[in-house]
Amino acid sequence: MQVLTLEIEDDFVDKFKQVLDTFPSGKVSLKKDKLEVEIQNRIQDIDNGKEVLTPYNQGMDEMLNRIQNKYADS
Repeated sequence: MQVLTLEIEDDFVDKFKQVLDTFPSGKVSLKKDKLEVEIQNRIQDIDNGKEVLTPYNQGMDEMLNRIQNKYADS
């Protein structure tokens, strides 16, 4: 089997899927990009509150404090 990447305008996707449906069953399949799926899942987790994020400044402050505590006597 070969993999082809097509870029299809959003307003034409439904029509393109109709064309694909005319091919024999099992000969053509649509797959989403794994990275795109992973990003969408993470965005949903963030939006749903399942994934808790640390604000950038807070994370940087915590990291700076850990470094200062570790190397304070150096």
